[in-house]
Parts: sequence; C-alpha cells; structure tokens
Amino acid sequence: HGGNLLINVFAGLGMNTPRALALQLNGAVQGFVTNFMTAVNPQITKSYASGEKDYMISLVMKSSRMSYYLLMLLVVPVFFNSEFLLELWLKDVPERTEVFVRLFLILSLSECISNPLMTSALATGRIRDYQIIVGGLIMLNLPLSYIFLKSGAPAEITVVIAIVISQLCLAARLFVLRKLMAFPVRRFLSKVYLNIMAVSVVAVMILLPLQCFVPEGMAGFAANVLLCLAVAAASVFFVGCSGKERREIYAFIRKRTGI
Repeated sequence: HGGNLLINVFAGLGMNTPRALALQLNGAVQGFVTNFMTAVNPQITKSYASGEKDYMISLVMKSSRMSYYLLMLLVVPVFFNSEFLLELWLKDVPERTEVFVRLFLILSLSECISNPLMTSALATGRIRDYQIIVGGLIMLNLPLSYIFLKSGAPAEITVVIAIVISQLCLAARLFVLRKLMAFPVRRFLSKVYLNIMAVSVVAVMILLPLQCFVPEGMAGFAANVLLCLAVAAASVFFVGCSGKERREIYAFIRKRTGI
C-alpha cells in the first residue's frame, strides 16, 4: 500500500492501473502454490512439535524446491506470453503493464522459496528476533522506494526493490533459523537455492533465442505456451531433480499409464 501511495505522488494515479492489473494477474498464478503450501505447512509444524527435526528440515527443503518448480511451470508461459495475454484480456493495455507483470512474477518466485522457512520459524514459537530482523527488512521497501522515486526512477523500481529485499529476507530467515534450530544453511543453499537458480537459468537461456521464431496470433501463442511448458518441465526434470527423484517420477508414470 505504501508503494501505491508513493507511485500516486511521484508518477500519478495513471501508473497505479498497470500495477493493479499486474497484481491481479499475478494473484491468479500464485494461488496455485498457496494451495500447495496450505497442505504442507501443518506437516512442518507437526514434525517440529514431535521432535522430528531431520524430517522437518528435509520437508522444508523439498517443499521449497517443489513450490518453486510448480510456480515456475505457471510463471514461465505467462512471462514469455504476457504481451499477448494482456491484449487478449484487456485489448487496450495500459503502458508498462507488461513490465509490471513480469516483475511481479519474478517477485512471486522469489517469495515462494521462503514460505516453508517462515512456517518452520513460526513453529518454534520463538519469533521475536525473526520478526524484528525480517520485519525490519521488509519495512525498508517504503523508504528505499521513496528515495529512488524522488531521484527520478520509474514506477517499476518499487517492485525491483521488493525483489531485492525479498532475497535479503531469505538470507535473514536462514540466519535466524540457524540460531533457532541449527538449520543447515549450507545444505539449503547447495541443495535448494543453487538448484533452482540452475533450473531457471537453463530454462531462460533455452527459451530466449527461441522467441524469435514464434509466429504471431493465437496459433503462435498456443505453440509458445506448449514450448514454455515443455522447456520448463524438462529443466526441472533433468537439472532440478536428483537421480532418485527421476526414478520415482518414472515409476509413478509407469504405474499410472501401465507402460
């Protein structure tokens, strides 16, 4: 809400329209992962309360990766087809709406990594330091946005700042969790963070040059959506999944299809 007020002051009411539209589209995409975490959160809390620390840490790491991958499968087609989707939805698309949409999608991916970490911190019941440190970082959104907008930066800078602070909050959550429950930060960075970054980079590097060959119109849009889904899924499967996980997926497919 502070970002909306600042944009009104420095960029005018008209710039809040593309921001609001981007938030609405992003909310539809993000709802899918929210449902996933609703199912996982009670298991994280229960495992901590039961003293099953190793299982809880394993669950946090797996759910961080899986929620990111699930959201990525939705975000990638929207990200690379945002212009066509907005024209299909609105016909008269406000200026810079596409930029806002893409930035909010990146913000959602950044935030979903931290969701299981939030739940595990809350499960301990010792949240004073967590709320002071993480909450203090989140509150920096407003003054930093003011400084950048005051210096003449475009309205989109408010979302860029939110993305940067989201990553700082991720680091802060890991720092606090290490103090609260000796959370294995290095293992999280190697098994989760670097893993999802590798998947994202591979998918983007493959899709970016292919966008030049996508035809216009509904047929091109449908083909590009399928292409984005295929590349994102392949990146997750071959880069993001371990050998054991790939074997489990193969076994699941064989069981379901009878092949």
